[in-house]
Amino acid sequence: MTTTPTTTTPDHQTDRKKWPPTTPSGNGQGHRGLACRACGCSHLDVIYTRPAPDNKISRRRQCRHCGKRMTTWEQAN
Repeated sequence: MTTTPTTTTPDHQTDRKKWPPTTPSGNGQGHRGLACRACGCSHLDVIYTRPAPDNKISRRRQCRHCGKRMTTWEQAN
């Protein structure tokens, strides 16, 4: 009798949701807005907002899906 080795995946990998990658919309304009560079998810939470030099605003954002963080800068009017 031969046995085949079995592989198990860690629990944290099986609990992840699989999000479809961002694709251009049917109107020809493509994806608009911010998206996570790691997973393509467009659901980002703002963690904090701070004023930055040169009349700009710095925002620290976190992806709801994968947890990666990014910083964005906005021009204050």
